[in-house]
Amino acid sequence: MATPLNVQAIVFDLGGVLIQLGDRLIKNEWRTTESNHDIVGDSWLLSKTAQDFERGLITPFDFAEKIIAEMSLNITPTLFIEHFAQWPIGPYPTIFNTLNQLRHRFTLGIFSNTNAIHWPRLLNEMSLAGKVDYYFASHLIHLAKPDPKAFTFVANTMGLEPNTILFLDDNPYNIDSARQVGFIAHQVIGFDSTLRCLHRLGAL
Repeated sequence: MATPLNVQAIVFDLGGVLIQLGDRLIKNEWRTTESNHDIVGDSWLLSKTAQDFERGLITPFDFAEKIIAEMSLNITPTLFIEHFAQWPIGPYPTIFNTLNQLRHRFTLGIFSNTNAIHWPRLLNEMSLAGKVDYYFASHLIHLAKPDPKAFTFVANTMGLEPNTILFLDDNPYNIDSARQVGFIAHQVIGFDSTLRCLHRLGAL
């Protein structure tokens, strides 16, 4: 089956697409208030501290200090960083086999809103290094989803027209922004959903 609109490249998000994430970042025993608020989800998207960290504008220690202050947590920055580093659990099963299959037909990329704490683990400990052709880490390119400029940067760097790039992400805001730029974008949640989408589109 042919892929739609002559797709030349596939770009993947990481967390919730290729990489499994933990459920919560904030432990109850750290709390000094009755709040059950966590920084995962929409609150993460709205947090200026998180945005600055993902764009590489502040250091890991500054990030930890600001999150601790914002959420009134009873934990040291060093311990928070150690815990935060473990949020990515690991690759979903069979992702590397799938990437190898796709690489015979498509240019592959990863575009992740990530940071200086998680990125080394993702590349090295979780063996993502060398598995795709292009890596776009928000903290290194100083652009983050869902900013349309980030998607334009990705397309320009890959030397492709946006409408030849298939983009898969679990966040609907990122999907909407990618589509505005011209990407063929589909929301997927988990690797099973990713596989179903790739099969449905004829990429596998």
